[in-house]
This record gives sequence, C-alpha cells and structure tokens, in this order.
Amino acid sequence: MRRPVALGATAVVVLALAAAAWAAFAPLPTTSRELTYLIPPGTAARVKAGAPFTVLPSPVHLTLGVRDILVLTNDDEVIHQLGPVILGPRQTYRIPFRQPGRFQYACSLHASGSLTLVIEPAPTAGLARLRWRLEHARPLISLR
Repeated sequence: MRRPVALGATAVVVLALAAAAWAAFAPLPTTSRELTYLIPPGTAARVKAGAPFTVLPSPVHLTLGVRDILVLTNDDEVIHQLGPVILGPRQTYRIPFRQPGRFQYACSLHASGSLTLVIEPAPTAGLARLRWRLEHARPLISLR
C-alpha cells in the first residue's frame, strides 16, 4: 500500500520541478506591452477637492520587454500633466521606455504633485525569470 503513495508523491514532485523549470526558462508573454490607464471625467475636480482618488498608482512598475509602454487616455475635461507630457481632453499618449531606471515626474493626477515610474530590466532566464513570474502571477480564481 505504501508503494502507490510513494509513486504518487514522486510524480507530484517531478511535475512541480518540471513546472518550475518551464517557468524559469520559457519566454515571457508579449501579447501586449502596454499598461493602460484611463483618466475619467471629473478627475481634476476630485484631486482639487482633496478627495481620496487614485487614477495612477505611485510608483508605477513597468518591465522592459513585457510591459514597457505606459498609455494614458484623458477622458477628463481638463488638461493633465505627467512630466513633460501635457495631455489635453480626449487625448491618448503612449510613453515607451527602453532603459531601466527610476523616474520622478511632476503629475497633476496626484495630490502630492509627483509620480514615480520604476522601469525594471527584462528578467533573464533562470531564477530571475522564475521570481518575476511568481511576483506577477495572476490568481486563477477571482473572488470578486
């Protein structure tokens, strides 16, 4: 009776190791390299009133080769600023990043007036890629 249990446990371990090896060395998905944020109508009024309202998290994390284009669409009636980008009403702007780094921008979407963008290098094959996949894994089941 012990033999089938041991074989089952061994099979589970082998499958887990195979899955980890695949995750460490398989190419990263590149279906869309864009991370998109929509600035909804009334955003400027909410920020000005001091209401707890977040359009963009700070910091925004991007990864080269995976999510390295920040896309902003302004559906507000007011012009917004993100660093050197002036985004008029009903405009969309794409900001591609090609170098890793940490960038501070003036930002009219935050009460603090600033936004931090963290651009991570593409994870190399092996442990770095496995770690990246584990950190960015989406849950299989949503409880919402």
